[in-house]
Amino acid sequence: MADVCKTDLQKVISYLDEAAKLYDALPMQKCKCRAYMINQLTTKLKSKLNDKK
Repeated sequence: MADVCKTDLQKVISYLDEAAKLYDALPMQKCKCRAYMINQLTTKLKSKLNDKK
């Protein structure tokens, strides 16, 4: 299995940020909760990425 490099992680974070924006734009509460959870995950990934530097 291949290792995950820094640029891979940055790309995943950017994709998740875009997904969170799309979910947040939808009117349903379920989508708002999903956007919140995605934002929490990206925050966690960003902190892990910054710790590795």
